[in-house]
Amino acid sequence: MLRTIPLIWLSILQFALLVKSVEAVDSLGVGFRGSIARWNQGVAEARFVAIRADSIWTWNVQPNSNLAPGTVERDGYVLMPGADEGVATFIEGAEVMFDGADSTAFNPDDFADRFGVERTSPLYIDLGATFRVDRIRLYPRQDADHKTLFPRSFSLSTNGGIDQEREIEEGNLLERRFESVFNYYTSNPNREPVLERRFESRYVRFIRIQVRDNQPWEIAELQVFSDGTGITGEYTSIPILAARGPRPLWGRVRYEGGDMTDLPVTVQTRTGPDASPQLYYRYTGVGGDREQVSAAEYTRLDSIEQGPILRNPDWSSWETVTDGRVRSPSNNPFIQFRLQISGPGTVIRRLAIEYLNPPIADGLDAEIAPVVVEAGQQTDFVVSLQTHMRVWRTDGSLLPNADTGFQSLRIQTTARIDAIDRVLVDDREVEFTATYDPVEGTGIRLRRTILQDGTFIQIFLRGAVFRDATRFDVQASDRRLVEGELLTVHQSAREEDVDPLSLGGSLVVRIASEEGRLPLLQSVSPSSPIISPNGDGINDRFELRYALLKLTDAAPSYLNIYALDGRLVRQIEGGLQLNGDQIYRWDGFDAQGDRLTPGLYIYRLSIHTDEGVVQENGVIGVAY
Repeated sequence: MLRTIPLIWLSILQFALLVKSVEAVDSLGVGFRGSIARWNQGVAEARFVAIRADSIWTWNVQPNSNLAPGTVERDGYVLMPGADEGVATFIEGAEVMFDGADSTAFNPDDFADRFGVERTSPLYIDLGATFRVDRIRLYPRQDADHKTLFPRSFSLSTNGGIDQEREIEEGNLLERRFESVFNYYTSNPNREPVLERRFESRYVRFIRIQVRDNQPWEIAELQVFSDGTGITGEYTSIPILAARGPRPLWGRVRYEGGDMTDLPVTVQTRTGPDASPQLYYRYTGVGGDREQVSAAEYTRLDSIEQGPILRNPDWSSWETVTDGRVRSPSNNPFIQFRLQISGPGTVIRRLAIEYLNPPIADGLDAEIAPVVVEAGQQTDFVVSLQTHMRVWRTDGSLLPNADTGFQSLRIQTTARIDAIDRVLVDDREVEFTATYDPVEGTGIRLRRTILQDGTFIQIFLRGAVFRDATRFDVQASDRRLVEGELLTVHQSAREEDVDPLSLGGSLVVRIASEEGRLPLLQSVSPSSPIISPNGDGINDRFELRYALLKLTDAAPSYLNIYALDGRLVRQIEGGLQLNGDQIYRWDGFDAQGDRLTPGLYIYRLSIHTDEGVVQENGVIGVAY
């Protein structure tokens, strides 16, 4: 039964809640006082990013740049197995191989007495980070006394620090799999003092040099060249607890006082009631039985005992931060964030996730119907919303830290909303005003504040959907007095089946396909069949626009440019892409930064999904 409240007292309460004073916006995160404070302490998992206590970043890689001189700065190293088989020794002083000076050189004989290494001991070099590499060059000193000391019978191979599944390999460096670049034998030795080879671009972090004969040798410079494409870095934090209040209203994500939208960074969050977003299981040895263990206990188990690692069902799924705002459910005291950094040379020093207390509602559930429509056709939709409010005690008094309720709703979507026709509250039509803003979304203001638990709201609207998997983000809005300023805050609803008369329980609308199945790649549109990259501002670059549909997770994408003989001349990495409109731009230059000669070239767009690689090919001409 719904609780009845005298209208006079309710209106006074509404006014009090409307201007509820909040001392300040609280925030948590990393890199500032009151937070985890250190990036290297707050990391649960990281890949392709550099981490210090005060910052994380991606390395600023330029096309055709020599990566070797930055090895020391990136905390890279050189090691060789010593006299004890399988035990590696760090070789201090070996960095002369990439000091940029042809007058200095690494010679294993100079380190034999100190480190117990031999000429045939394998040499391992860690660049300190993983890069995309397509060329390696090495040579001895070029004066008369040393230019013949180049390796003759030897191999040089690389390892990216990741395997084909892009996961960190198990085992130590000496046990990793390496891919060959140079390979010379006694029967067919190397005869060139300056040795250089180009190859198809690959991930490289570790380099192994294995000299097979016992002849003297040295390396004055080892040069490792980037192909110019960046690698998307990832950083996942540990779960973080909101210090003030058990039911935070999650707000904006900022870095150093600015918005994350200013950086080439995708931010995702998920929230939960505890510090365990994943559940770890141990096989007991009795059939397929398993028992739950802690993360620390799981790491100590033998591989045969390690069971599955599953997502905690009490935690939300990863949601992408849009317009700088957290989309994960509020009221959960723990939050975890994940950063995907696509731009080279991107540095983040301080990151904060803002939140307020108390929330607008203890929970909001919503769905939309229908969930399958014709593309571009105006459709009648019904958005259904049900509230879960924590406001009153059983004796009718107001709870401490009570939900503030709401008088406004907002719908943000990429669909076109033409009109809000009517609004029902508990099956009764109510008065409202509507605003339509392409940036802020469609706003709906009611005459009275919604404070009642279990209130059922239906919004009847007309609109059109143009892209598959279009999401309707339904939010309740409230005004808070924060540090003397009246601010509008929003709380997003969860997807739930709240209307028994409709099917599903989703806020995502799909586009019907005549064949019953939608393509993943759609609306591929090149800007022009010919470009003239001469800097006159007219048709200087090639643009390829396309739309991604029905992706269940972010997918890596690439645009490759090939000469007609099949030679790869440029690869552009697009990072991880989600559903929606996408664009690639190519300036007409190759991986070395040189302008291509006139002629025809082939472009190939590749999207790497869980179900395989989806490709689109075409021809582009270059003319001057």
